[in-house]
Amino acid sequence: MKKTFAFLCFSFFLQCSYPVKNQENIERDQGFILSKQDDPSSACNKLAIDSAKSGFVEAAELKFDDCIRLFPNQMDLHLNRLRLFYLLEEYETIKGKIVAESPNPKSSLYQSILKSLEDSFRLEERVIVLDALSRLKGWELYSYEELAKYFMNQGNFRQAEFYWNQILEVNAFHEEALYGMVEIQTQFGKWHSVLDYAKSLSVAAKKNKEFHYFYAKAYFELARYEEALKWIEQANANEKSQIAVLEIWRDCLLLTKDKPNWEPLLPFYRKVKSGGYTVPESAFFPTLDPAGRELRKAIRSGRQ
Repeated sequence: MKKTFAFLCFSFFLQCSYPVKNQENIERDQGFILSKQDDPSSACNKLAIDSAKSGFVEAAELKFDDCIRLFPNQMDLHLNRLRLFYLLEEYETIKGKIVAESPNPKSSLYQSILKSLEDSFRLEERVIVLDALSRLKGWELYSYEELAKYFMNQGNFRQAEFYWNQILEVNAFHEEALYGMVEIQTQFGKWHSVLDYAKSLSVAAKKNKEFHYFYAKAYFELARYEEALKWIEQANANEKSQIAVLEIWRDCLLLTKDKPNWEPLLPFYRKVKSGGYTVPESAFFPTLDPAGRELRKAIRSGRQ
């Protein structure tokens, strides 16, 4: 009797359900996309979704693969198959399928898939797709950069550093990667490394030339205040209007001048104030009142 039942389940598994990982999540999930009824892939797509939500996961997997073979350019099918494997936590399986299909780097389909995932905030699924694409020739640099930006936004600087380094191994003067690395080294407080990446940026920067802050910050932290001031002086007006740059500029003057001249800083400070900065002028420039002058003496003597 048991053998007969097992045989029937094997032969007609579309009609036999069994417990699967995260089945409740799959049943409740609102992420599956139903195709428009007039779309030729609609019936195929719906059958795959229904199979997944009914607990027939193997049938759903096979059906999605079959649908994609029949309708390879239908984005909803790819998104739904990805969703299923994401909910099942079978990430390497779906990555393997993407790699096996080997989409062209100029594929408008996969560009649309990545955009759709971003627009719908399915960012973890987007990471899965990007990791798969990074294994394909022609997709590497794009995928590494997108992955690095994602992990930067997540505050996972170690993982972001890995992907930026992957890019720099191919192109040592990749502007975005150098900016990513100099920001990470600043976060880690590795000031000599900050200077190394800033020097490369001095050569590589084409779109964004606002790298002077990193020089100034590193030299300040290394107690090389005059060199920090030289880099601040070379910064453009936009950089000088950033509070982090103004703070270093102010502190360098406090540490190197007996009577700091705040006039060069005031236009930029006032611009920051007009943008909502709330620290009053007398507090930001600590030599403008008696209490501030005492604070300056403490800073100069190393007591603050």
